[in-house]
Amino acid sequence: MSQRTPTAPRAPGSRIAAPERAPDHRILTHAPRTADHPIRGHAPRTPASRILALALLAAAGACSESLPTVEREDLVRSGLATEVILEYHEFASNARVYGGYGKTSDLGAGFVAHDFGAGVDAGGGDQEGLEAASLLRFGRYPRSAQVLDTTGTNVPDTVLTFLSGRLFMRFDSLASVHNDQPVEIVAHALTEPWDGRSATWEYAIDTIRHREYWSVPGGGAVEEIGSTTWDPETGDSIEIGVDSSWIAAWADTTDSGRGVRVSASTSGVRLRVTAALLRIDARPSVNPDTIVQVPASTENRTFIYAPVPRPPLKTLRVGGVPAWRTVMELDIPSVLNRPDELCDVVGCPVEITADHVSFAALRFTTRTVVWSFAPSDTLSLDLRSVLAPDFLPKSPLGPSLAGLVGTLAAHEWFQSPAGEIVEIPITGLVRDLLRGETIDGDPVSQTIAVLAAFEPRSVEYMTFDGPTSPSAPGLRLILNFSLDGDT
Repeated sequence: MSQRTPTAPRAPGSRIAAPERAPDHRILTHAPRTADHPIRGHAPRTPASRILALALLAAAGACSESLPTVEREDLVRSGLATEVILEYHEFASNARVYGGYGKTSDLGAGFVAHDFGAGVDAGGGDQEGLEAASLLRFGRYPRSAQVLDTTGTNVPDTVLTFLSGRLFMRFDSLASVHNDQPVEIVAHALTEPWDGRSATWEYAIDTIRHREYWSVPGGGAVEEIGSTTWDPETGDSIEIGVDSSWIAAWADTTDSGRGVRVSASTSGVRLRVTAALLRIDARPSVNPDTIVQVPASTENRTFIYAPVPRPPLKTLRVGGVPAWRTVMELDIPSVLNRPDELCDVVGCPVEITADHVSFAALRFTTRTVVWSFAPSDTLSLDLRSVLAPDFLPKSPLGPSLAGLVGTLAAHEWFQSPAGEIVEIPITGLVRDLLRGETIDGDPVSQTIAVLAAFEPRSVEYMTFDGPTSPSAPGLRLILNFSLDGDT
């Protein structure tokens, strides 16, 4: 399997070419072609994006958005079409970022990292390295196993003597950053009570009614079980031996302190854990001269990390875990006084209605993400209406407006010098806002949330220029006007 292992942000000469800033208008007299109007929300074909692209093709028939890269009569009808790029203050306001959605235990996977991303940040200050460890707690051991008896017959045995065990772990080599070098992985036994849903780097238990610190941040007082070296050149899995004393101790399911912390002792790595399980060597009663392996169930699997990112001040953020969302209010103008070419033909001011809108997309410009949390694989953006803005940040959201897999963003777009434009189509929403209601007559919210399509998905997040930036969010509109006297 090929490895994607970026070791540092891309040099300016090796990035995907940043697009020139689009003009604020363009007159079109025919359907725009792909080469003239690239949609930059589609990532290069990374392994993850190929999988997402297949899903996108499967769902294309259900997609509600018309893309201006396809020649369609319903996109640019006979007459005159114009492209307008609205600046942030012309269509939106009150952009803000909320965090805290979901928990690391919701991810279904884990991370291990040691001193990852340490150095100087973009602002010239010291950047603290990322530390992360995966926590595991195993449930009841199997009560029986199918065993060959002394006659060679396969029979159930309910009297098993548990001996030692093996901890198996698998890493996602494409979503991990490890410099193609062997990584030392260490397993420690946890000894302090902890909560598998809420544990963090600082807190062993962090629930609404109860909060308890670890005695030492990062897992408290621990005892080493064993270690091994993961070499990405030889495979994606490791195993660490577990002696009989720990197997016996973990059999007590009433002990809330039982568990394993898996970490890395090699500096400068961040590995994504996709699977972890414990297999126990057991001696069966029907054939005591043999040893069988039985799996222990995994009761809790999560990860803890530090430092936790601070809320952004001037930029917008999406993704991460707990996840970040960007929220803003839309106020689509119903009257335009530009461009001159349009005004010369139909006269200005010109009223804009839902019927004039062939295509609409929100445009966000990518920024460099601090290396500790920089994406290492393609991520995906979603956009949803906020149904009850007064209840933010806990408002319910409407259905996805970005399709089954969302809008893809390549990880390279968030490395220096960044500056890529990502477009999220919102044609239907803009039409509804101009109409004042949905096509079915239901109310429409002016508040939207931009979030990760799969939330939470990763410790990595995406950053975009904020409203005060020269590259603030924009709204791309393609409008159609009849030339027969009816605009």
